[in-house]
Amino acid sequence: MSTPLLAVENMNVTFQFADGKYKALEDITFSVFPDEVIGIVGESGCGKSLTSQAILGILPDNAAVKQGKVSYKEKDLLKYNEREWQQVRGKEISIIFQEPMTALNPLLTIGKQISEVLKKHTNLSKSERKKRTIEMMQEVGLPRAEELYKAYPHQLSGGMRQRVVIAIALIAEPDLIIADEPTTALDVTIQAQVLELFRKIKLQRKSSMIFISHDWGVIRHVCDRVLVMYAGHIVEEGTVSEILKHPKHPYTKGLIQSIPDHRKRGMELYTIPGKVPSLQERKGGCPFADRCLERMEQCGELYPESRLLEGTHAVKCHLYTKSGVTTS
Repeated sequence: MSTPLLAVENMNVTFQFADGKYKALEDITFSVFPDEVIGIVGESGCGKSLTSQAILGILPDNAAVKQGKVSYKEKDLLKYNEREWQQVRGKEISIIFQEPMTALNPLLTIGKQISEVLKKHTNLSKSERKKRTIEMMQEVGLPRAEELYKAYPHQLSGGMRQRVVIAIALIAEPDLIIADEPTTALDVTIQAQVLELFRKIKLQRKSSMIFISHDWGVIRHVCDRVLVMYAGHIVEEGTVSEILKHPKHPYTKGLIQSIPDHRKRGMELYTIPGKVPSLQERKGGCPFADRCLERMEQCGELYPESRLLEGTHAVKCHLYTKSGVTTS
């Protein structure tokens, strides 16, 4: 297998609050290879977006990576200073945020916001930047590109604003794109159009992607492999086919069982009992133990080790391993 474009190894992220320190991410380990799309799925509060923020060095002021390594093209990003980060963000690694209205500056025109990336990272002239920006707007499916170049964000629909955010992320031709729930705020029709755009990006641009979502339909449409996150831990990983057809972790099974299905029309939709624990509520053992219908005695005391089942399919659950790691 080729060298990973991005390798995250044993990463822990801790928040500092007035009453103490709390781990938000623990032992996060995964790789993204060239031309690969990795999905990260889980409920709100599981650490999906926080993982992307840690990779890009944009954590909140009261959060920090306390352990681990984040390697991009075999260089440790955690050792970068702000000047070095400025050379990476937007050019090497870009991010697409889930709410385009807050991601865009309401005081700047669409053209200026897209071309700003080229101004920062290239030596193109002003006219060349404008030409490339209009081409990029057309590429992501924005109509009347020359007219919209002078428009402001509030003059565009939600779907058009999301395409602008995607154009900003793509215009410097980054090798890694992080898409943080980019279809959540869109209606079903626009969501389908944006997903088709991501599928084209995957096929034509050959960029690697980390695609964050809580929607299995979205994950199935664009991803090669998927990581299932719960309460700051990766509890299961494998190809999309492996996970959807043969889920192993009780949490993954619950998520998949919760997917709406026309064959269950009229039946009550399944929901996983309980809720994701807050940082202050998390304790030792398996993080899913309190909500798990298959809980065993050791689940409350021992954190399960990772077990590779077959291929790339791995799970952290006492149902598949006889040993664990004592946590506190």
